[in-house]
Amino acid sequence: MTYDLPTVPVSLRVHLAHATVQAIADEAGADILHIKGPAVDPTLRPEGRASADADVLVRPAHLKGFFAGLRRHGWQHVKKLRAGGLVQHSANWYHGELGQMDVHVRFPGIQIAPPDAFEVLWQNRGVREIAGHRCVVPDVVGQRLILLLHAARDLRHYQADVESAWLVASAEERDDVRALARILDAEVALAAATGQLEEFRERPEYDLWRLYADGATTTTGFKRMAAEMKAAPAGYRLARVRVVGYSLGTLILVPQRLSHQLARRPTATEVAAGYADLIRRGSDVLRLKPRR
Repeated sequence: MTYDLPTVPVSLRVHLAHATVQAIADEAGADILHIKGPAVDPTLRPEGRASADADVLVRPAHLKGFFAGLRRHGWQHVKKLRAGGLVQHSANWYHGELGQMDVHVRFPGIQIAPPDAFEVLWQNRGVREIAGHRCVVPDVVGQRLILLLHAARDLRHYQADVESAWLVASAEERDDVRALARILDAEVALAAATGQLEEFRERPEYDLWRLYADGATTTTGFKRMAAEMKAAPAGYRLARVRVVGYSLGTLILVPQRLSHQLARRPTATEVAAGYADLIRRGSDVLRLKPRR
């Protein structure tokens, strides 16, 4: 599926997107929280940082009604919640004039159930005017934590967010963020962003956030799958079934992948070696080996 690029400048369309989807949420009776980008308190925004799309967190019970409202107003569903990753967290939508928007039903790093997590953030919500419209946002403590959890997945590119949300924060502000992270069971991801991950080596989420901290999530798919399986919150047991399906699909595609890599038809010996290597790496997933 292809789309025409929006004609509205990116610096303007993201603001308009936030304002528009808040109006749609109000019409649909859906609770949403605007996160990142123009929804963030100015004191937490790195200088020169501009968002390319809008991000909102929606109350899970209101997801269906909110999606229906988006469709009524010309938004197109690009990527569904079940696409990509073992534990899905967002769906991507697109509007011809307003660009892209990520609708989050959960936020990576938060381990408690999505409805409970949303309610915690909703209880301390605030309002920020974006493009002349009053948009509902988490309080500053919630904004700090979300920025840090997001940065923890790509520290190389988001060090400026770590600095503005953590390094220049006061001791009291850091304590408030830690307290919220405990409530949301997001302490491991927060530690990954703040350089304290080794304090949580015994937690099941450790391996995944170690991979993120090391910038190694793209180097080996099997290690990441193993880490995601260990880190999957309660209630996401089907993640293991999806891993098995993914692995079977990968086995089937070994000859095709070898043909692409070698630029010729692989020999029987090369195919056998490819299967052996895949099985060897896949055994790490089944054993769920802890990181040395």
